[in-house]
Amino acid sequence: MAETERDRVLERLTTDAAGARRELVTLSVDYVLGRPLRELVDLDALHAIVVEALTVDNVGRFVERHLAPGFRRYAYYVARSDETVGAFVPEPARKKIVALARAAGIPRARWSDGLVDQTLLRKLLAPVWAGVLVNFAKRLPVPGMGGADSASASAVGRGVNAIAGRIGRSVQERAEKLVDAGRAVMGGLGAEVEKRLNAAAAEFSDGAATLFRDALRVRLESDEGKRIVGELVSHGVAHVMATELRALHEDVAALPIDDVLSVVPAVVHRGAPREFVRGLVEREIRAFLDVEGARTLRELLDETGSLDRTRTVALERVESVAQGIFSSPAFGDWLARLLA
Repeated sequence: MAETERDRVLERLTTDAAGARRELVTLSVDYVLGRPLRELVDLDALHAIVVEALTVDNVGRFVERHLAPGFRRYAYYVARSDETVGAFVPEPARKKIVALARAAGIPRARWSDGLVDQTLLRKLLAPVWAGVLVNFAKRLPVPGMGGADSASASAVGRGVNAIAGRIGRSVQERAEKLVDAGRAVMGGLGAEVEKRLNAAAAEFSDGAATLFRDALRVRLESDEGKRIVGELVSHGVAHVMATELRALHEDVAALPIDDVLSVVPAVVHRGAPREFVRGLVEREIRAFLDVEGARTLRELLDETGSLDRTRTVALERVESVAQGIFSSPAFGDWLARLLA
């Protein structure tokens, strides 16, 4: 090509006075859009690039730069939002969710059997129950505590001791057995004393939850309580680590997954235009560009150690696409018009 002709072609492509450059770009984009994905993506090469990039350092940088700040931004805005879960779910989808929940029932979660060490749990809660029982005993009509007459004091004392003893032995048993134990003791007391016991129990029940909560808080803040909680957590984590994935999947497999997924389009359609979602997406894109926007793609790939492999794969794919474009009749027509 003569130098003057080359200059003329370059001028047309740079100034684009006749729309030649735009026509070439349009031709190229349309060609790419019309190709099957398997021709544009090398799955094996892409997999190798991703695996190569997922090093501890690379993932750590992503978490530090983007994931952790992104979560903090989300937490900040969601804490100040008045949005409800139902606001993202249209009425027809909500009815379907209710029907699915009723049909599915409560998950069995067999994988969780053994998640909590019962021995450690009893050791943690034993002082809590003891404190609650002591508070209950103080309210009973026993001499020096609540004011029973001397004739029934001995019987009441024996009854209190029996109740406390049976409760201590029945913490792990069914609630029905605990109730039966209390009834058996109450049956041997006089009507008046039984009435007083019932009144004391009713009065105690009003504040029992608060007493238990306070006693539990004190127990958890104690050195022994903290140690036992740590052991419970360690046991739970070890149990989860040893759980087979298929066991975790059992409850999901029991769901009518096609019906569950059928709700997703309506929820996404309802939620996407909402200000909360749109603002969340826009903030994250803007935040990403604030951190990485001034860097080149080469710099980002070089940092992850995947530049050379990505460049090699990209050249192969682009060359294949370019060959298809250049061999197409549309490109030949375009080039002829450009040179004419």
